[in-house]
Amino acid sequence: MVTTYASTCDVADFLRISITACTTPSIAQITKLINRNEERIDRRTGHTYGRAKTETEIYPVHLLYTFGHGSMLTLKHREIRTTCDGIHLCACSCDSISIWNGACGGYQDLTTCTAFYDVEPIKGDVYLRGLIFTILRQDRIKITYRYGSTTVPDDIKDACIKLTAIDILRSSIKMDDLAFGGAIDKERAMDNWKEEVDQIIRDREEVYILP
Repeated sequence: MVTTYASTCDVADFLRISITACTTPSIAQITKLINRNEERIDRRTGHTYGRAKTETEIYPVHLLYTFGHGSMLTLKHREIRTTCDGIHLCACSCDSISIWNGACGGYQDLTTCTAFYDVEPIKGDVYLRGLIFTILRQDRIKITYRYGSTTVPDDIKDACIKLTAIDILRSSIKMDDLAFGGAIDKERAMDNWKEEVDQIIRDREEVYILP
């Protein structure tokens, strides 16, 4: 699989070891570790970097209506991917916003009805119009959207490299396969890396505010 946050070369440079298709660990093994750690970072920060992920969520219609905007829904992620107009979801990319239709017992897709909603992509807010007097409110809106930063920050890259380095050291049965100097305290190094990673993740954690 393709890696996004770091490459096998980044990990090899950090550990000062050679990683090829024939070494132990190999490029394929390191790639798997990087992919796992990318998901760990995403899960802990609540965000993704250098790529887009898709999320589906269901919301009630709130009574609060902001003049000039509409009824606001706060999505669980920010940096929402939109069409070129910057305020609507892209049906061509499988984004969607639909409303529960009680008469037919299903959701009616309104993604292309641009007068029905606007997206504030930076904060991850959606504003609905035309539902201020609706009777059906509970679990009324279903939204499928893409989110994620377009670039990978240096600290996220650093966290991914160090998490992968920790995995390599912990999974190596023969430590002498990794050309470390004898004076290096591997356990202390791993503890220091873990502390640095935890701090990076704390700094990057997304806070979801309940409406």
